Amino acid sequence: MLLVSFPAMAAKEPYPAVPSSEARFMTDAELERHRAAIERLENYLSGLTTVTSEFTQIAPDGALTSGRFYMQRPGKMRWQYNPPTPILMVANGNELIFYDYELQQVSYIPLDSTLIGFLAQDEIRFAGKVGIIAFSEGAGVTRVTLAQLEKPSDGHLTLEFSNKPLTIRNMVVLDATGQSTTVSLNNATFGQALDKDLFIFRDPRKPRGR
Repeated sequence: MLLVSFPAMAAKEPYPAVPSSEARFMTDAELERHRAAIERLENYLSGLTTVTSEFTQIAPDGALTSGRFYMQRPGKMRWQYNPPTPILMVANGNELIFYDYELQQVSYIPLDSTLIGFLAQDEIRFAGKVGIIAFSEGAGVTRVTLAQLEKPSDGHLTLEFSNKPLTIRNMVVLDATGQSTTVSLNNATFGQALDKDLFIFRDPRKPRGR
């Protein structure tokens, strides 16, 4: 599994492998107990303008891949996998474009239909199209698990943050069958200007100039 809906080492504490079909959104009363911490995460994510980071991905079968991640909010992301993984993913503001170099196949997915797409929104709020499944704080780490309100069975996304200073460090995608993919962000830098060409997909199957 690759990060298509949206991921170093695995976190020290295991993530629960609960099938997405069993999603239960936290109630308003449950959320209220974490209100200050939730707003802190929302404000932190909303304040990110750009992110550049190396990443390491652990697939459900234990396979390890790596690459480089770029994000420019709103709407732009790039997941560039290192060889031999033949994958490139680019979000251009409207679509998530998935290209398989080995198969020479390209797929276009509406960005707002993906769970990971909400991270590139202009303003981040864990409400509206997504809802919180679980929230935990402890040992210098905060985790929030999200699902799409209208499609909770499509999967969950867990974001893990270091608290001092507040920094996003891991993402875990759990699919509908309970299979999880973990991605850790390493050596991340924030707020640097990025080349706009990073978020333009040029189809390798077509000659330049077309």
